Amino acid sequence: MFDFEAQHINNPMFKLIIYLNKYAPDKIENHDIQFYMKNLPTHFKKLFYSVVNIDKLQKDSDFIKKYDKTGVIGSNLIEYCYFKISTVWDISYQIADMLVFKNKKEKNINKYDYLEQRFKKYAGEFDNLHLKWYREINKIRNKITHGGITINPFFINSSDVGSRFCFQAYTLNLDDIVTPNYMYTNIYNNNINFADYYFTLQINLLYSYLTDFFDFILFEMNEGHNHDLSNLFLGNSSLDVFENSHKYWLLSDVNLLKSMTNDLIALSLCKGNINRLTTISDEVIKKYSSANPFKMLNNSSPAFEACENN
Repeated sequence: MFDFEAQHINNPMFKLIIYLNKYAPDKIENHDIQFYMKNLPTHFKKLFYSVVNIDKLQKDSDFIKKYDKTGVIGSNLIEYCYFKISTVWDISYQIADMLVFKNKKEKNINKYDYLEQRFKKYAGEFDNLHLKWYREINKIRNKITHGGITINPFFINSSDVGSRFCFQAYTLNLDDIVTPNYMYTNIYNNNINFADYYFTLQINLLYSYLTDFFDFILFEMNEGHNHDLSNLFLGNSSLDVFENSHKYWLLSDVNLLKSMTNDLIALSLCKGNINRLTTISDEVIKKYSSANPFKMLNNSSPAFEACENN
């Protein structure tokens, strides 16, 4: 069934896909590259719907009463989000590895260190082309996989925070390893984390990173060729359908994620005081949401409107 309230968000790979079709058709015909490019949005959408479902489920009191007596619902959602972030990031790296890194990367060099070396060249151009946020995510994800930490879910139902899924990641020594941040830290319950706000921030960071990362690949591929990157359209009316089919990702519940994002921005401005969220004006929130790392929400539009404009 078609969701008439679905929205388009810009495909971070769009310009790269057009470039490959126009200037490097041999590469776009590579089966592995095609597979990864098709698979990346699939996993991103799984992550997206998992994040918004955290918010939906925590508001469903009947569901919580029936299914979350052991905390397994919250735990599964939280761990799944960590895995999906890592999967999407890894797919983007595999695409870059096939297109621009192959036979260039030194052996035995850590891929994160290698990337950061390559990113330095574009430091003044791409604000989201860094790995600080992802290194923390990946560290937690790896420890979940190998049993080195415990994800403790908490379902909080109080007058302070309402009905909320929260969590903390503990080491074997019971040390917290999630960096506190007013955007997602629950200051009312020993600085555990609001699951919905935490992963709302992470998916915004991931999308903004992907946008800059695929532009980085584009620039790297074009080095020495000097093709005009400001005019990548194929210039053939028969290919309009092809271009439009790759230009956007269609997602439901974008407005819900926008609302969640606005709340975490307001929470940050309130220094974690969730009871003061309504005191932050829409104008102030809009100012902060128009900046990085919220490219995804600034690059969205209603599905029908986007189609009519193209």
